[in-house]
Amino acid sequence: MKKSRKWLAMGLAFSMIAGLTGCGGSSSASKSVSAGSKGDMEVKTFRVLMYTDWYKAGWQALEQHINENSKELGFKLEISKIQGGSQGDQVLQTKFATDDLPDIIQVYKPQWVESYANGLDKLVDLTGLECVSEYDEKALDGTFKYNGKLYAVPIDSVVLSGVFYNKKVFEKAGVKIPQTWDELLAVCEKVKAQGVTPVYYSGKDAWSVQPPTISGLLNDAKEKGTDTFGLMEQINTNKLKYADCTNFVGSIEKTKNLIDLGYMNETYLSDTVDNAHQALANGECAMYINGTWCADNINKKFPDKIDDIGAFAIPTTSGDNYINMFTPYSLALTTNCKNPELGKKVLNYIASKEAQQIYADAQPGVYLNKNVTSDIPKATEDLKKIMDSGKSMTDWEEINKYAYGNLSEPLLNYYTGMLKDAKEVAQALDQETARNAKAQGDSNWK
Repeated sequence: MKKSRKWLAMGLAFSMIAGLTGCGGSSSASKSVSAGSKGDMEVKTFRVLMYTDWYKAGWQALEQHINENSKELGFKLEISKIQGGSQGDQVLQTKFATDDLPDIIQVYKPQWVESYANGLDKLVDLTGLECVSEYDEKALDGTFKYNGKLYAVPIDSVVLSGVFYNKKVFEKAGVKIPQTWDELLAVCEKVKAQGVTPVYYSGKDAWSVQPPTISGLLNDAKEKGTDTFGLMEQINTNKLKYADCTNFVGSIEKTKNLIDLGYMNETYLSDTVDNAHQALANGECAMYINGTWCADNINKKFPDKIDDIGAFAIPTTSGDNYINMFTPYSLALTTNCKNPELGKKVLNYIASKEAQQIYADAQPGVYLNKNVTSDIPKATEDLKKIMDSGKSMTDWEEINKYAYGNLSEPLLNYYTGMLKDAKEVAQALDQETARNAKAQGDSNWK
């Protein structure tokens, strides 16, 4: 995964290749797999490959459940892991190129497989899985369902980004949740008067400076009468430039204004995400803009403070505020599986309420399966309500093809004066997009 697309994976990682074996056979007992008597079914092993930092409590619980009940289910899992980051990406790229794939693979999205690994034809079409009825079809379209085919099922939880705030700080300052950018600035002024840092940046972890700017792209999509899928389709085909997305450029400029107005922690270039979570939990700052792993980490490290934290959408000039949504990782069946029909049943089971609930019980979060419940922090609930109201859009990085994510570098250059204009940050993405598109021979770039 390239660096900008990485801000999700790095946030989740915040909270070697092994040998692989074959698959096949039939299954029994679970209604999500095939029926049969327990004593006469051969247990088949399915090879699964994922990044090391994706194998967390949810996967551990689900793997244990499946393997402890393998005789009943008729299958078991053998999970192998590779390191995350760009090195792991290169391993996956090589595996797709050499057809050295496991039966089941956990990846980013089918579009990533197509644009980065050139391996969409190595994924089995899963269209027709029964488990799809447990999901909002809109949540699957464009990501797991791509080019009219269902190439993967969701695994892991949704990450939502917004403004996390300390309720006690807001109460002491006598302020309410801002709906517009001007209202946010007014909140910052009153909070600063109380001797508290209004907004915290954690520039030492460079990826974390990106989330505050993304709201602009959501508003650009809204103004054009589309969503981020439609917006990125225009950018991916060279019909629109990032630099022409006026709300995006405006959001970049606004985030620097917070620094220039003295509403940011002075040491933002050396402060980390850990510093930000601690400052927010202790009321040393009022707001921090990031993903829902912020609430997860505060809940883990400062459990007595988690109920003090709420969240809201990043305010825009118009007040028509959307939140950014990272859909879960994808679990796909590869063409190397010797029994794809059984493999489909395995994925159908993993994506079902039964299996997803086991995953969620071990790793609470916002899950796309409509029948799964989870104990999540109140701040996460705040953002989930916004998502459920229809005011969310899929993150642009999940559906771009050629901007591999050099956003944090030009942003920091802009904040420190090396770039003089916010538009130059967007132009850096355009230059990267053109360079990568030409390298892949895209005829839309001459």
